[in-house]
Amino acid sequence: MSAGLSTKKLLVAFGIFASAIVGIFVLLVGLMFSFIEPTAIDDSDQDYLALQRFFRNPPTELMQSHLLDGSFFGDIEKAFAVRVTGMDTELLWQQQGVVRGDRLTAELDEAVEFIGNMLDSGYVDWFPSLDEIRRDSHYVYPINIVTRGGYPNAARLIIMRPFDDMAFFAYLEY
Repeated sequence: MSAGLSTKKLLVAFGIFASAIVGIFVLLVGLMFSFIEPTAIDDSDQDYLALQRFFRNPPTELMQSHLLDGSFFGDIEKAFAVRVTGMDTELLWQQQGVVRGDRLTAELDEAVEFIGNMLDSGYVDWFPSLDEIRRDSHYVYPINIVTRGGYPNAARLIIMRPFDDMAFFAYLEY
């Protein structure tokens, strides 16, 4: 009888210990996700500086930004809008790799859809929608596209809208 009682106590103690471990894990994961909120970027951001170099350093003004970095799985969402003073369509065509929105290649269209599905979901309301990006009024420059299984899991793009001198940078990795 004594052996049965000690086994029962041992199982109860193990159950309490396992429940405490699971509870602590759930609490930590919940806290981690509750503190991840979008932040803003500033003029010293490396991608912002690269965008200025892309446009050959004309006067630019950072208008909006969205940065969600450091999630549990290492996902990154980064987007910002820049007004580029004197954006010229002729200059865009001189940049090798720039594609008009209505002439996207299959790979570039997949990357635009990858970016658009996340940023066009409503909480980055200043970013152009998928339909807008695919028009002849927008231009896309792919900086980097990483595919896995034929579909992008990381993309870094510049989307330009010359009629109002706006450029949008997007970097997503999932």
